[in-house]
Amino acid sequence: MYCWDDWKTNVHNFTYPNYDVFLADNSSGEEFSKKIENEGFLVKRVKNKKGVMHRLADSHNACRNFALKGEYDYILHLETDIIPPIDVIEMLLNSGKKICSASYDIWHGKLRRAMIQLDEDFDRYKNAYRTISFAEEQEPHVFNGMIRRVYHAGLGCILISRDILEKIPFRYVDKMGLSADTWFANDCYKQDIPIYIDTTIQCKHLNFNWLADKKEI
Repeated sequence: MYCWDDWKTNVHNFTYPNYDVFLADNSSGEEFSKKIENEGFLVKRVKNKKGVMHRLADSHNACRNFALKGEYDYILHLETDIIPPIDVIEMLLNSGKKICSASYDIWHGKLRRAMIQLDEDFDRYKNAYRTISFAEEQEPHVFNGMIRRVYHAGLGCILISRDILEKIPFRYVDKMGLSADTWFANDCYKQDIPIYIDTTIQCKHLNFNWLADKKEI
């Protein structure tokens, strides 16, 4: 995996004094699981033949189940191509919020946009909400050094408290075209659970421009 060395070094350098690292491996073979097990990480293989979106939702739930069974107070859900500041746990905890995300961006065409959605959008689907995966050109009023409420924040680097995990599992719905990130935001919205983002925390996202590079996710 092209970003593994950077990711594991970053995680090992976290300054928070009390945390465990658990990985859900949804790669096509067993080689990566064996590699990270040999490096001392806790790992669970996630197999789902229905496609990548199903595997991602199952991977999120593997992490959720690990946190719940282990009686952890929080989960920092961190995808393996996201490199946050090493004090990210303290910063997100200091927000005092049940759900708080750090900021990272993704490719949107030829540009990169922040992986947040400011408001709900009812136009595309009758019973769900559309994800707009960017924040209006990243205007200053969005990234102003404040903790602000958003409708949706990606699951790439997000702190979620135990009581929220107990209420809301991750899921993917066939034929809806929505990711587990979006369903999580939707389910929180329906239960009036707010999602926040700390705009002072900027993470590196070591991803490709998948559409331009024609790479399989």
